[in-house]
Amino acid sequence: MHSLFIEKFKVPEVAVDYLEVFFKPSEIDFVEKIDKDIFDENDIVNVTGDKEFVKKAYSDGLINIVDKKQGLYCLNDFYEKLNVFCIVEQELYRSIDEEGRRKIEEWFFNSFYERLDPNEELPTKDRVYLLEEMLELIENDDRPVYLNYCDCRSMKGDCKLPTRTCITYENGINTRVDRGISEEIDKERAKQVVIDAHEAGLMHTANPNGICNCCGDCCYVLRSQQRRKSIGIWPPSKYVIEFNESKCVGCGKCAKRCHFGVFEIKEGKATVDESKCIGCGICNSTCKKNALTMKERK
Repeated sequence: MHSLFIEKFKVPEVAVDYLEVFFKPSEIDFVEKIDKDIFDENDIVNVTGDKEFVKKAYSDGLINIVDKKQGLYCLNDFYEKLNVFCIVEQELYRSIDEEGRRKIEEWFFNSFYERLDPNEELPTKDRVYLLEEMLELIENDDRPVYLNYCDCRSMKGDCKLPTRTCITYENGINTRVDRGISEEIDKERAKQVVIDAHEAGLMHTANPNGICNCCGDCCYVLRSQQRRKSIGIWPPSKYVIEFNESKCVGCGKCAKRCHFGVFEIKEGKATVDESKCIGCGICNSTCKKNALTMKERK
């Protein structure tokens, strides 16, 4: 059952039964027949007989560019292809049965986690930001800005929160921008995306390449933070919640907004477990009684 393809494209066992969902027969045939690690457009056309195959295969994440000027390519792998597929083929991805999607997503998250250096305190450059900080970050960045679907929620998506929420500044080879699956936007729209995400209950993280609006049950970085027990350390956050019990009316909005169980409503008042707070600020912006403020993390 396409054992050569499975080996060459590094398809995990959990996805083998769904090859017909992820790949067209022509894609499987190409991967099996291409006999070079690095190949050019002529090599691709010689195998497929289709001049349009190159553009589509690159857009879909089947192949990567090695050298754009020389027109050199290589095969991608299933991990990277899945990251593209779940965004551009969301309906097709959702056609996989729930149990199958769960296993595939678990494999992807574990693969992501294993790529993090366990000896690095800061394995990526992601940071947690308050809404106001994120809006300032966007205003002060003059690079071209692009809008994408969130790959984490596109792949898992149990929370049903918005998915068209990721902002990127990265536009080199093998990026979503270069593959033609991103939308160029301006600063004002980028800021509105973040504001809308905040209102929907999404947290804000950023690294030098872009901005994510995250949920706790889908986001790979924040789920990895929980597994690594690195709250406040990685991704670093400047703030932590401060609670004024005398102002609390026990409305429970903070508990509904928080992704990490910081709040619990008992006898008409909130109780706070500060050790669980990642410093995102989506709770205090909802508290109409100003019982919650953000203080600097020590």
